[in-house]
Amino acid sequence: MGTEPAATQPAASTASPALRPVGGPHSTVDRVATEVRRAVLDGSLAPGSTFSIGELAEQLGVSHIPVREALSRLDAQGLIVLRRGRSAMVAPLDRDELRGIYRLRRRIEPDLAARSAELLTSEDVAKLGRLFAAIGDPGPDLDALWDTHSALHLLLLRPAASRWDMRVLEQLWRAAERYTRVVFDSSFEQRAERHAAHQTLVTAAGTRSPTDLARALDEHLIANEQACLARLTLPASS
Repeated sequence: MGTEPAATQPAASTASPALRPVGGPHSTVDRVATEVRRAVLDGSLAPGSTFSIGELAEQLGVSHIPVREALSRLDAQGLIVLRRGRSAMVAPLDRDELRGIYRLRRRIEPDLAARSAELLTSEDVAKLGRLFAAIGDPGPDLDALWDTHSALHLLLLRPAASRWDMRVLEQLWRAAERYTRVVFDSSFEQRAERHAAHQTLVTAAGTRSPTDLARALDEHLIANEQACLARLTLPASS
């Protein structure tokens, strides 16, 4: 077998003013983690970019302690790599990691979907239809769009999911979102593609057939993985 081409990675750089000061009712650590995660997912903090905890604390308007605690959380989620001293790096995108994420998702999610299919209520199916429509709406901002996307996938699985299922899935979904956001950007054309890609899932859920829903979700995950892998192997000039 030949050597696979290296994944396209943006050049490492020092963090720019990509983060917004944090404030609100939640704990400072929660707010910092949410804001840094947003910046990682939307590309404001690019894969491979480096920054110091001091820089982050200054941009966010908080002390070093909550920043370090928040980065520790994000390190555990695979989004940030903490380094010795007072620096960190946004985790690079990696094809082997992507394959591992989707291998686990395909073991868990189709099985849960099959067990959830007959437990879906008429209200659930109606809500899936509303979420599906919202994915095709060009109006919401990108974060709102991804929240809607997550809510649709969650509704397909929640009826049969245990607390531990959800803990594992939330971790996998966070990790996968970094890759899917690279592939499926906010353009109208991409949103239209994402909308069409979820039609089969919603239709299968409406039948409440365990076999149909499990197959539709497995095919959906395979297509997502292949699209992400194809994008990661494009040359840097693409």
